[in-house]
Amino acid sequence: MKPILARADLFRCPLCHGRLTAGETSLRCEGGHDFALSKKGYADFCPSAKAGAYDDALFDSRSRFIAGGFYGEPIERLKVLLDTYAPEGPILDAGCGEGSFLKALVPEPATRPCIGLDLSRPGIRRAARGGGGWLWAVGDLSRLPLQTSSMTAIVNILSPANYPEFSRVLRPGGVVLKVVPGERYLCEVRALVKDLLRHEAYSNERVVKLFKDNFEMLGSWELCCTRSLSPAQAADLVAMTPMTQGIQKEQLNTAALDSVTIHLHIMAGRPR
Repeated sequence: MKPILARADLFRCPLCHGRLTAGETSLRCEGGHDFALSKKGYADFCPSAKAGAYDDALFDSRSRFIAGGFYGEPIERLKVLLDTYAPEGPILDAGCGEGSFLKALVPEPATRPCIGLDLSRPGIRRAARGGGGWLWAVGDLSRLPLQTSSMTAIVNILSPANYPEFSRVLRPGGVVLKVVPGERYLCEVRALVKDLLRHEAYSNERVVKLFKDNFEMLGSWELCCTRSLSPAQAADLVAMTPMTQGIQKEQLNTAALDSVTIHLHIMAGRPR
């Protein structure tokens, strides 16, 4: 049985909110809505969703770049925070992309259910490569296909959020771990394309305030380091970051990109 079918109890229909049960190759609700599993084993809760801007090539670049260890310190900090605030129970990576962060956070998902959800079908398709016990789903953050009070932790890494839905699916005492860019995040890339951006500078003040308005803060941590880049890593970085989406490759002098700054702000909170 596919891992996601074995944990059908964690999911609900995003259309009628009915409980889902496992069939041979799909999850089906009491109202007759049926969500087929792909051959790779992921569930698609948004089968009519249009293709987004992110494609397979972008997620391949993102996977290689994360595998290069550039997010090693934030990942280790998140592991500690999970051990501290939510050592057991199901985890949701909301906006998981191609799944690299969730796989790094919980390399052996047999110890606890780990759900990676994203609206991007290419991202989830890549996440599901190679099997494993993670539970992958194409889904909308505004209509999470999860039972109320089913998660002990939600990680939301460099991704949009839906705080009412996060609060709904968290168990009492559950925690949200949100990672947002700091003002110097990828500042070398920002400098490279500054003449092509609407805003040359970046501030996370609005995002941080919104989190504090919705959650009781358990703590916040700021991490910043600068590392050198190989030409291949620079190419992957430019290909993966939304900052360069819509910019023609010939407009980017990636040869000048020989280092990168990873500046992140991690917040831990519980619903008020």
